[in-house]
Amino acid sequence: MISFTAKEVFIHIARCVLGEERVHDYLIRRGIELRHLRDGYTENGNISESFPKSNNERLEANSTTKANSDHRQTLVFMADGKWMHGGLTDRLRGMASAYKFATEHNLDFKIFHTSPFLLQEVLQQNKTNWIIGESEIIRESSKAKPVLLYREDFDNDSALERQLDATHEQFHLYSCVDTLGEKFPEYFNTLFKPSPLLEKELAYYNELLGTNYTAISFRFQNMLGDFKEFTFKELPPASKQALLDNALNALKKEIAETSQAPQDLPGMQKILVTADSPTFLEQAAKFPNVVIVKGTSIHIDFNSSKNATDYLKAFTEFFLISKATKAKLYRNRKYKTYPSNFPKYAAKLGHVPYEIMES
Repeated sequence: MISFTAKEVFIHIARCVLGEERVHDYLIRRGIELRHLRDGYTENGNISESFPKSNNERLEANSTTKANSDHRQTLVFMADGKWMHGGLTDRLRGMASAYKFATEHNLDFKIFHTSPFLLQEVLQQNKTNWIIGESEIIRESSKAKPVLLYREDFDNDSALERQLDATHEQFHLYSCVDTLGEKFPEYFNTLFKPSPLLEKELAYYNELLGTNYTAISFRFQNMLGDFKEFTFKELPPASKQALLDNALNALKKEIAETSQAPQDLPGMQKILVTADSPTFLEQAAKFPNVVIVKGTSIHIDFNSSKNATDYLKAFTEFFLISKATKAKLYRNRKYKTYPSNFPKYAAKLGHVPYEIMES
């Protein structure tokens, strides 16, 4: 049974009474305010913490200031540390969705991903030039403005259109929403390809896994008490052990099934296991034919390291899942483990059959 918070009930009623556009626009304005996304911009040479109170005031103030007609306006996807930008999957789908919007609205598109590391150290430009440097980011409020999308349950393309205008040169987008659906691989591959650093890691694990393998992902958050993420609490000792045992038993079952694979597909004997729990991974690595990507599992939004290699494990796992023969996510019904989008989008990228395995 689905339960709703008081906030969600209020939003639902407001949508019915006031209409989706008015409610969504209010939530976006409120979100920009709460996230302090306007901080750091200058107005008339002075640091400003706010724009004019309404878009109409801004339009009037800039009625004679049009974006340079010789240059397209630019939509810049921002991951600059002003707020939580989401995990790896959130960021990747947000960037790909933003690029789709830019192409459909004749906007130039850039990615400014500096928090907590430079994205281009792991993912390079593929078929389009998306890199923008700090010196190219406009901080004058008459020429640039922050825009925001953060709820999946509204018409986000329309909401973003309403935030754009003819007076600004750059729109700094903070978003992790998906407006792509099944077109995720198309836009992702236009934007990205693995960097030499990532290619080296992928080559190593491709050799271990072969060409036919199953990928199984486990997402415990902090239930086992070994993965720092937001305020998620760990389970009591007995429950932790029960959850760990259930997950390991599910993996054993999968190993038994794949061991019966046809002999002409020897690679099916291998199983790539990804998880956010070092406790679980330590145990899973002891099983035959299980391959674990080395490194520490960390959440991008809850780690301050600026070293790109610290985040290489997640990117490696993402691309490896996209090359699997099939991909699965383990879900525990009793303990309600998190329905991670990580393996789902990795599977989408490679058009890999995907399913949820429950216990």
